[in-house]
Amino acid sequence: MCDSISGRSFSFIGVGNMAGAVLRGMEGSGIPRASVCLYDTDPAKYIPFEGCRTALSVAEAVRGSDYIFLAVKPQVISVPLGEMKSCDLSSSVIVSIAAGVPISRICNELGRETACIRTMPNTPLMIGRGVTALARNSLVSDKTFEDVKNVFAASGSVFELPESKMNAVISATSSAPAYIYLVIKAIADSAEAQGLNSDELLPYICDMVAGSAELLKQSDKSADELIRMVMSPGGTTERAMKVLYEKDLAGIIDSAMKACTQRASELSGM
Repeated sequence: MCDSISGRSFSFIGVGNMAGAVLRGMEGSGIPRASVCLYDTDPAKYIPFEGCRTALSVAEAVRGSDYIFLAVKPQVISVPLGEMKSCDLSSSVIVSIAAGVPISRICNELGRETACIRTMPNTPLMIGRGVTALARNSLVSDKTFEDVKNVFAASGSVFELPESKMNAVISATSSAPAYIYLVIKAIADSAEAQGLNSDELLPYICDMVAGSAELLKQSDKSADELIRMVMSPGGTTERAMKVLYEKDLAGIIDSAMKACTQRASELSGM
């Protein structure tokens, strides 16, 4: 973690799974809990983060905060933004984790242009293996942006995108773990139906998925080339892949991803 951010103050509006994952990553990087103030409508969510300060309102939480993490559902983001409208945010940077909410909407609801970073993490952030896409407006300096990228890098990998691409990337990195979990469940369920113990097999199926992904990541071969390496002519994999091609698995995934992006666009205008 950069020394320049370790002495700063942070507030989290919303303390759900994503906020909790970011908080744990920050703590592992040496940021003390005493520098963090939490606000959530459910105070029970503060329990795992003993040592963090807590606030009775959004306005109290953000007062004097260098970095304000908006970690609420997009459907309710107008509520905290409304409470922040009268706050002095001139020295603060807003870091939004709300899916589909553009920076322009955040500034419009605050009634002024404010330094803002839009992020899109995913749930593997909870175990330090997350992927986070980030975009910013022109009021965020290079140094500040790098510091915030380092906050998320403490819990996985990060990359920058133009904000115009942020809705689409949700379908590729943020919502996508759910697709993978469905595939893993389907493999486990079929194994069970064929007489294997799915509970015992599940860790190895997960290892298979992780290993396959890592091979593709490290290899100089394309996905199609790696498929051909597994698929011997007339063999078992070829028979399985024939079914997947006939059922148009790629087309199904494409339709699902486009539906995901469409919903993000809908949320952008809410």
